[in-house]
Amino acid sequence: MDRNELKLEIQRYCFAAHDMQLFLDTHPKDEKAFALFVSLTKKAKELKKEYVKKYGPLAVSDTAESDCYDWICDPWPWEKGGNA
Repeated sequence: MDRNELKLEIQRYCFAAHDMQLFLDTHPKDEKAFALFVSLTKKAKELKKEYVKKYGPLAVSDTAESDCYDWICDPWPWEKGGNA
């Protein structure tokens, strides 16, 4: 997956996980829904980790797992090649 495809995949999984979270707010005892929520959240986390490893931080909190504070080293979102 290239950078944009990976970012889109992250957005899909995060959206689906958030949607399941909202469902669980009204159906907290639904074990099947909870298992799906856990699965979606786990996949989103894995994809984010892959993105950070390949392309740099998506959010400032991603720099906490880095060897240095590299948040400002990449292009800004409005610059060509930025994390927009």
